[in-house]
Amino acid sequence: MRKPGYRRIARDVLAVCVGFGLGIWYSTVGGFVVENAYEPADGQRTERSNMVSAATWTDGQWPFTIESGELTCVGPADDPGVLIVAGDGDMFALNPAAIRMADQIGAKPDLEPIWREVPEFPGVKVNVSPMILYALTLC
Repeated sequence: MRKPGYRRIARDVLAVCVGFGLGIWYSTVGGFVVENAYEPADGQRTERSNMVSAATWTDGQWPFTIESGELTCVGPADDPGVLIVAGDGDMFALNPAAIRMADQIGAKPDLEPIWREVPEFPGVKVNVSPMILYALTLC
C-alpha cells in the first residue's frame, strides 16, 4: 500500500482552502440576492444626481436623443449604478451595475431608445463613456 505523497496532500488542502474561500466570497459579495439589491445591507445608500443638457455638455458629442436629463447615481459606493432620467421620468441604465438593478428600481436596462447616432456615420452610436465617467464622480 502506497502512502499519499506530500504533493497530493498539499494539492488536496489547497483545493479545500480555495473552495472554502470561494464559498465565503460568494455568500458575502458575489451571490447575494436581497429584496432591494441596490440598497446595501448596512442601509448606506448612495443617491446623488445632477442635471445635464446638450446645450452645456462639453466633453465630446452629446450622446442622447433627449435634450437634457438628470444623471443619478444609486446603490452602494463600491459598485454604483449610473442612470439618466429623461424629462418624462423614464430612467435608463448607463453602466453594468445599473443594468443589474434595472428591474428593481424601475429603470430600462437598454439605452437604445435614447442613444444618439453619430450624424456622419449612420448606425454608429455616440460614445457614452464620458457621460458615465462624469456620472461616476457623483457617486
